[in-house]
Amino acid sequence: MQAPVALPGYERLAGTIPIVYAPRLRTGARGLFGLLRHGAEALSGILESEPPALEALLVAEEDWHEAPKESSRPYPPGLPYFTRSVRPPALVLPEGLTPAIRPRTSATWPLVVWHELAHAFLLRREVVRTPMWLGELIPQASSAAVALREGLPLEEHLSKVDRSPGFTVRSFGGKADAKMQMDFQNLLLLLGVAAVEEFGEGFLRRLVHALWDEKEIVDEGRAEEILANGLGPEGREWLRSRPEF
Repeated sequence: MQAPVALPGYERLAGTIPIVYAPRLRTGARGLFGLLRHGAEALSGILESEPPALEALLVAEEDWHEAPKESSRPYPPGLPYFTRSVRPPALVLPEGLTPAIRPRTSATWPLVVWHELAHAFLLRREVVRTPMWLGELIPQASSAAVALREGLPLEEHLSKVDRSPGFTVRSFGGKADAKMQMDFQNLLLLLGVAAVEEFGEGFLRRLVHALWDEKEIVDEGRAEEILANGLGPEGREWLRSRPEF
């Protein structure tokens, strides 16, 4: 692992999740501080897990190419991500989100932050390979659960989502442009919100802990079984009734 990232001139805001930020982004860092604090507290309760050791890096546009990443391949500007290429691991958050992330409402930025934070919670332990839809459903549903706790206007946000993009979360794959990838994430958000509203937050803890206990690669059939079991006795029937699934 590399040493903690140190961008020249960046300042540090101490907290449960410290924030390293460009000085001109001080106001944004303070807002991010609150989102991370509320998100960490909520996810700790929802998942019954202590917050992972990590930092958040709020990166100015001109410094994006200097941010830590998993490989030498550059990340698209404005696309948040979680990386374990540094110690402690880092949430890398841009000054401004890429236009590909949509819809744009007052809930967009909090959902994005909590989505990446949920990835950090899940990956505090090793997780076997799973179908992409299951790996991304957990942070989408987790961010939705936090948003519901915090009273964010999710209904307004979801009203702007394309509910019929031409694929389901399980059929999505192959070559996909940015729009299709965003449609995929939004379908997962719709499914995650519906699951939290139907079954409560508890399924997320059961689902995450079940994945931590898995020792072999999870195929499609096993992924559906894990999710259905996490939801509860009516889980499989409910999943098959959902158009997103």
